[in-house]
Amino acid sequence: MSVVTLNAQALVSLDEARRYVFRNEDDISRDELLADAVNVVSPAIWDYCEREFKDTTTSDRSGTNGVTNGTTTFVSATGAFVAADVGSFVNIATKGIYSIVSVTNGTTVVLSGSPSAGTALAWDFGESRVFDVGAAGRINFAPFEIRRAGSILLYPDLALASRQTLTTDQWRLRPTSGTSSETYLYMHTISPTLTALESQIGNQASIRGWWGMAEVPGGVKLACLQWVDNLVKNPGSFASASMAGYTVTPDADSGAFFPSGMPTAVRYRLESWRRGVWLR
Repeated sequence: MSVVTLNAQALVSLDEARRYVFRNEDDISRDELLADAVNVVSPAIWDYCEREFKDTTTSDRSGTNGVTNGTTTFVSATGAFVAADVGSFVNIATKGIYSIVSVTNGTTVVLSGSPSAGTALAWDFGESRVFDVGAAGRINFAPFEIRRAGSILLYPDLALASRQTLTTDQWRLRPTSGTSSETYLYMHTISPTLTALESQIGNQASIRGWWGMAEVPGGVKLACLQWVDNLVKNPGSFASASMAGYTVTPDADSGAFFPSGMPTAVRYRLESWRRGVWLR
């Protein structure tokens, strides 16, 4: 048997798939079959809902040697901190996310809070993603979503002198209270230069933060498992089931608006997770 791997968008583990489909999470003999199904179904669900159902952050500033001592001081021998880091956010594993108040030197910063003491802590600055700025300073993250925003840089596509880093009172994440998964789908900028921003077509914003849901919602996992079960047990029709000589074939939605072969029950379960629900 070849090495079985799940792709980055996989919504369920092989243990979960075995338990749901075959009622036996210890039987690995059919893992290739399950992995193929999970790897096909999961991206289709992401695309259908236009949501980021997992943490997708790939940080370009990170380390594993962070040290806290119960005060506002944070130390990392490989931090390479610079003055421009003031106002940025750092995520410290098991401690939380803090803003940087000041930079003492290349290895030490002062935080906005006092995390409890710890050593060998993983830390990261999040990931920067670039978006177009729309009318009235609205920045739509689709098909992504953000859990926490760090720094916001306007005009990263222009000359250095024209760029502007926004302060926290110059932007707002929306919807105001977040989604049910504590993520945000778009942002409003309220920069003093908004008039100039609107008049320049093609401007961009670089947003550094932590992307995707912290964990896959239970309802989405169940929808994935239902579809995988359907695909594995009924590969020909994706939906039919036979018993005592009779075959029942529920509707399998397809066409421009539905992924081919998505069972109706799965679609109904996913309706409340579609991006449009939060933009009405």
